[in-house]
Amino acid sequence: MMGTGHSLKDRLEALGHWFFYIAMRLFGHTGGYVLLVPVIFCYVLCSRKIHHITRPYLSRRFPGHGFFRLWLDTYKNLLSFGQVLVDRGWLGMNRDASLQGDFAGYANLLHAIKQGRGVVLLTAHIGNWQTALAHLENLPVKVHALMQYDQQAVAKHYFDLQGKTRSFEIINADGPFGGMIDAAAALQRGEAVTIMGDRYVKGSCSTVDFLKSPVRIPDAAYMLAACANAPVVVLLAAKTGGKNYQIRVWDPFYPHHVNRDQRPAMLKECSEQFAFILEKHLKQYPFQWYNFFDFWKQ
Repeated sequence: MMGTGHSLKDRLEALGHWFFYIAMRLFGHTGGYVLLVPVIFCYVLCSRKIHHITRPYLSRRFPGHGFFRLWLDTYKNLLSFGQVLVDRGWLGMNRDASLQGDFAGYANLLHAIKQGRGVVLLTAHIGNWQTALAHLENLPVKVHALMQYDQQAVAKHYFDLQGKTRSFEIINADGPFGGMIDAAAALQRGEAVTIMGDRYVKGSCSTVDFLKSPVRIPDAAYMLAACANAPVVVLLAAKTGGKNYQIRVWDPFYPHHVNRDQRPAMLKECSEQFAFILEKHLKQYPFQWYNFFDFWKQ
């Protein structure tokens, strides 16, 4: 019974994606956006679960909002996420499709790469982050994405649709040692490794304040950078229009510790810096963080 239930859920989800793909084939990119509005409205209206999983963030980001404004905040958050998924599907379905964007701080990223020690690109589930990865192909080094990759997932990555070529190599985080050995080897070769920094699952972490409440930030990116003597560059994406985006590169920082006793303080300092950047970014794009779980649950 358990297997049948999951199978039915997957089939219904696949059917939903199929409707969006058909809408985009018939009516283009805009067709997907138009279909989103009633679908997201009904979902937010009928589902208590979605309010439960968005409330931890939205209530902290908008502490003065009451019940009805938080309901609207949830709708805006889900609509923004849906638009990113439409963008992703549209990019994957059309080989000539592209989004227009600005790469702020690109010179800083190139400078960090030219040092030849590799670079850890620390990113988050913000904006059209997969689109940002698609635009790293012009970097002078190979790019690897340390990520959990399920090729059978219903919600396809843009590069899985019609076999589109990836602009980066995937290091599977579910592989041996969480993919860290392969990631370290890439840094040793002077290449770039992207890691998500806003979702703690297990392993080492540091507790820091984020939106005035303590959260656990995973340490993997900073430990990896420290071992390879590589810089960490925070790279965050934002959707700024229908077919427009911005990728922003923040100033690099250099995780370093002389001995094991200094390591916890170093990791905490790095986590605080990432939390500060994340919070600053979300002040400008409050509905573009797609971390749909209680980030503050200890």
